[in-house]
Amino acid sequence: MYKTWLFNNKKMKDMKNMIKYGRRWIPRMVIYQQKWEEVLKRIEDESGAKPGGRGMFKHYQAAVKRVMAELSDNELEKAKETAEEWSNNIPPPEIQAQVTHKKGPAYMEHFSKEMWRQCGMRVFVMSAWKNEQGEVLFRMHDDNEALGDGDSFMKTKDWEDIESVWQEYAQEQFGHIMQ
Repeated sequence: MYKTWLFNNKKMKDMKNMIKYGRRWIPRMVIYQQKWEEVLKRIEDESGAKPGGRGMFKHYQAAVKRVMAELSDNELEKAKETAEEWSNNIPPPEIQAQVTHKKGPAYMEHFSKEMWRQCGMRVFVMSAWKNEQGEVLFRMHDDNEALGDGDSFMKTKDWEDIESVWQEYAQEQFGHIMQ
């Protein structure tokens, strides 16, 4: 009886977003970003696991730990400073490009769904970024069709005029010709 009452009257935890915008960098993450080729080579040499393969991940932590153990105190301190810098300001462009490639579409989809769920707002997102090779890319994201009995903006409206203006703007901002 007491267990049932306690279960039914416990404080409910607020649900956290599944997507965390931004990142708090730690020295280990900085070292991996700066020495990822060495870490992956070490995993392959020591365990035979291929980079990106299923078996690789169980060796990842140990390999990063070994790479970190070989660093001097000065290098570890520099990694700590870099982690603070990347957390408080912005990471370098190549790191931003990796995050964009991995998480950009999920961030836009989550944003669109939350705007619909919380505000009843329809969203059409145009984005531009530099990839790891320094090329300027762009994308349009339209989730309206999947939200609350709506139609896709891109399928129902003539948005090509907007696209050319967006490309021109992105060229000005990034200082490159669009790819």
